[in-house]
Amino acid sequence: MNLTKQQAVAIFGTAKALADALGLTKGAISQWPNELDTQRTAAVIGAAVQSGKQLPPGVIPEQAAA
Repeated sequence: MNLTKQQAVAIFGTAKALADALGLTKGAISQWPNELDTQRTAAVIGAAVQSGKQLPPGVIPEQAAA
């Protein structure tokens, strides 16, 4: 499941905080499409995990029981 730009910003609270976490500018984030591709989604999720941010439900599917 890929994130939307709005979901990505919501994880960090602001576009500036998201940009800072990814080493980008706020302007770069503003140019993202509404539906993020797999690479951007992975970068946001990785930065969120490293920062201890809460991810929206369903972003990381639960692993099937062995």
